[in-house]
Amino acid sequence: MRDENLVGLWDTRPYDYGVMESSWLCLRPDGTGWSAWAVAGGEGSVSHLTWSRPGDDEIEIRYTWTAAGSWLPGEPPALVEIDEEWPDDTLLRTRYAVRLDTPPLAEAPMTTLHLTDAVESACQFALSTRNVDHTDPAAHGRR
Repeated sequence: MRDENLVGLWDTRPYDYGVMESSWLCLRPDGTGWSAWAVAGGEGSVSHLTWSRPGDDEIEIRYTWTAAGSWLPGEPPALVEIDEEWPDDTLLRTRYAVRLDTPPLAEAPMTTLHLTDAVESACQFALSTRNVDHTDPAAHGRR
């Protein structure tokens, strides 16, 4: 069961007031995606995942692979050098809400995703775009 309201690239930057790190969550319509985390110093991580909706207002995220390394700035940044990578079997099941909200760094209300449990150290994301493709922020640094 999918909720098309979840599909898109979600970004924490409108909520990152005074924070030196940002997170992204990409949920594709086919049930795949990725999450990423980066700090201002150029380090971060990216994880591949699958997602589903087991119940109303509940999302299940299954990680399959994670890498850590150096980032190149951008929206979202690209992982250009992988220092470590490993299979990941983390499973997260959490409640969610998609609604209009005005984050601290936004001038107007925007579509936002609120999670009960954190993904990449964040519980609040703003919709960056619904048009997600199969690009991957780890593709440049893949060994």
